[in-house]
Amino acid sequence: MCLKMIIFNPLTGGDVLTILRSPILVFLPLLLLLSAAEGLAQCANDNSFWLDLTPTGPGNTQSTTCIWGGEYVTVTVCAGASYTFDTCASTWDTYITLYSGAGGPALAWNDDACGLQSIVNWTATFDGIIFVLVDAWPCVSNSTCGTLAVTQNSGCSSGGTTDYNMPGGTFTTCSGNFYDSGGPGNNYGNSQNITTTFCADNPGDCVAVSFSSFDLENNFDFLSIYDGPNASGILLGQYTSTNSPGVVTASNGCLTFVFTSDGSVTRPGWAATISCSPCDAGNVTFEVGCPDIDLGPDITLPECGEPCQALALTADVFETGATTSYAVQGIPFNPPYDFNTGTQFSINTDDVWSGLINLPFNFCFFGQNYTQCVVGSNGLMSFNAGYAGGICPWQFNATCPSAALPINSIYGVYHDIDPNVCGSARYAILGAAPCRVFVVNFSEVCHFSAACNNLRSTTQIVLYETTNVIEVYVQDKPTCNSWNSGNALIGIQNAAGNLGYVPPGRQTGPWTASNEAWRFTPNGVPNFEVFWYDQSSGLIGTGLTVDVCPTEPSQSYVAEAVYTRCDGTQITVEDIVTVNCLQILLPVEWLDFTAKLIRNESATECAWSTASETNNAFFTIERSSDTVQWQDIGTVTGAGNSTHTNHYTFIDEAPLDGVSYYRIRQTDYNGATDRSIIRSVERTEKPSHFAAYPNPGAGRFTLLGYQDGDLAVYDARGRRVRFSLSMNGELVLHDAAPGMYFVELSAQGEALTQRIRLMVQR
Repeated sequence: MCLKMIIFNPLTGGDVLTILRSPILVFLPLLLLLSAAEGLAQCANDNSFWLDLTPTGPGNTQSTTCIWGGEYVTVTVCAGASYTFDTCASTWDTYITLYSGAGGPALAWNDDACGLQSIVNWTATFDGIIFVLVDAWPCVSNSTCGTLAVTQNSGCSSGGTTDYNMPGGTFTTCSGNFYDSGGPGNNYGNSQNITTTFCADNPGDCVAVSFSSFDLENNFDFLSIYDGPNASGILLGQYTSTNSPGVVTASNGCLTFVFTSDGSVTRPGWAATISCSPCDAGNVTFEVGCPDIDLGPDITLPECGEPCQALALTADVFETGATTSYAVQGIPFNPPYDFNTGTQFSINTDDVWSGLINLPFNFCFFGQNYTQCVVGSNGLMSFNAGYAGGICPWQFNATCPSAALPINSIYGVYHDIDPNVCGSARYAILGAAPCRVFVVNFSEVCHFSAACNNLRSTTQIVLYETTNVIEVYVQDKPTCNSWNSGNALIGIQNAAGNLGYVPPGRQTGPWTASNEAWRFTPNGVPNFEVFWYDQSSGLIGTGLTVDVCPTEPSQSYVAEAVYTRCDGTQITVEDIVTVNCLQILLPVEWLDFTAKLIRNESATECAWSTASETNNAFFTIERSSDTVQWQDIGTVTGAGNSTHTNHYTFIDEAPLDGVSYYRIRQTDYNGATDRSIIRSVERTEKPSHFAAYPNPGAGRFTLLGYQDGDLAVYDARGRRVRFSLSMNGELVLHDAAPGMYFVELSAQGEALTQRIRLMVQR
């Protein structure tokens, strides 16, 4: 018989259940109980990191079904919010400790609040990251998978106090909080399509909305956010129960929210904070001209299952190519920068080229990379360094292309203007990699000659990093017919003056334009590739479209667009789409699946049962040492069609040393398949001293205990990673992004013998 005693937690000041495993000894001094409890509350928290399990808001639970003893997860918490951490779904004796950070003091702990498993209820007193450590009791590690669930029970107490209640209408504000439905936990009744617009007090300011929680009714509610004072602005995104907006920023002073709901179910909704600040053009994120991929909104299907009905996913990619040729197209007049942005040049000077201007990125123009340019005071720029500081020609009548025109140049607009009389000429380097921009502005610049000084032009040239796209914006360009025949030109041409591109109607000659824009897009051999990934299984295809076969209630797919620049470097952008299924139709209804060692650990017995089967041909038993590479080890005939319970067993007569993972693959008569959950067993194996230090690390690790054998490194998706190994045992991962990696050590010519995890941090 065991005695369960509730004692006071000296670390948190609260009641925490602690189970003392011993025969009933009611005469033990209370002091000994307190001392034992305090000792158990200090499990070392320098174990292996596994996941981030931060809930998305009140009422949300994040969980992992595979956490080993001795591993910890991180959770980002906010002051005033209450949380529950539990391992009640685990099968082994667990122990949970909360820490304030790496090496920080313990915040709370628990041992046996739900049988041999643990529950910690805790309210955050600060904003930050905590470590949640799971150990086998008492404070030891093991290699058996357990389940850890993290639930946020309530919202934060920090932030503004104004509740805007998301009614319809337009509001001018720069501070406060708002909710989707009159406060968390209320609904809209039968309301639909509620439109609310928030605008900055100062029209020149930008509005930013930061979502601290987001929880909508699955498949029925969604939120659309537009950049502008109404729903006709640019759609920034559509959000459902599976994706949160995070932080959304307007570029023109207003954000418009359109919320659609059937009003049938009460949900916590969302909470967000509004702030305003002066718009900083250098921090604006552009979708036009930049590397971009968009998979559109999440998809909901009425039913999924086996046999599968293929679903075609399409990626909307900003398509570019080599700069050997260009496509010219008109685009909406929406200048990305103010015309008065930048550093002035040609001040009080007419008909001159600037000095050399350094670009912070390589810009590819007609197949050549450039890091410098010059700007001419007559509305053009060039990559011909020999023009620097010289005379910028004002008189011309040649048509593009022509060596009689300034070569290796962008004309936008090229005509005889005079910043010595009025207006300004400026250039600026703005934005953030991998899509910085070089901008040339001519604002309210007078035309040359006394007869035309009253005419003024405002134009802009924009060069985009990575895509090498060129844009020309013309706010106003009148014509001075009495000087140089009124000649003006928009276009680009190469260094030889024998290849050029001009928009329709903008060849050399007298013409007038206002509020128009043109884009020159490189369209040679495509310089991008698209890769598709199933988040649960890895690479599934390439190209702009891919067919998928969702068989889960919710399945997410990632598409990566990899752009290769002229200098050979690559830039990757990605987007994710989630496919939700309202009904799952599967050929087998699984009841259970177990794997256990038998015959003094000489064999493994796999046992499973089904509640029903439809067209089920057979089962295949799969085994793995790492859950990445699987081997078929046997088959068992299925019941075909059945509506009653069926039981199956399979004996693995030669299980692996150490940990073996098992799963069952079911196959239909038509070849369609489905898989069970994964189970593991562990056989006694020889002690291993193969390890890496420091772990986590910044991409450089010292291998401990490694003497000989073949090494391979994989990322979390199972893709090989480039590495080097020095004579002193230092392992270097090349170009490794932060995340989890696996190092496999195999003896010469033999199967995998050892596998360790690495965590790369920056």
